[in-house]
Amino acid sequence: MYAQNTDVSRSAAATAAVQPAGKAHHRGHAHAQSTDSVTLSDTARSVATARTAVQNAPDVRQQRVADIKQQLSDGTYQVSSRVLAGKMLDASAQN
Repeated sequence: MYAQNTDVSRSAAATAAVQPAGKAHHRGHAHAQSTDSVTLSDTARSVATARTAVQNAPDVRQQRVADIKQQLSDGTYQVSSRVLAGKMLDASAQN
């Protein structure tokens, strides 16, 4: 969650720090209870869903690794020389 208005967050934290623990802030209402709520935008919900999907995805694509291992052992694994040269140039430019 991202708090856009940090001044509101700071003042709420300051108010909570001043009040004794366990006592709700009553503004003139003897029986009113203070409740907090959070509303997430559609974008925030989408980001949360995407984050969960990424966290649950395996780090290694096991089938792809198995296929490449098989190709290596069969001697059929081929790499494009253009792709290899491009990756080598990119790596040397970064170092």
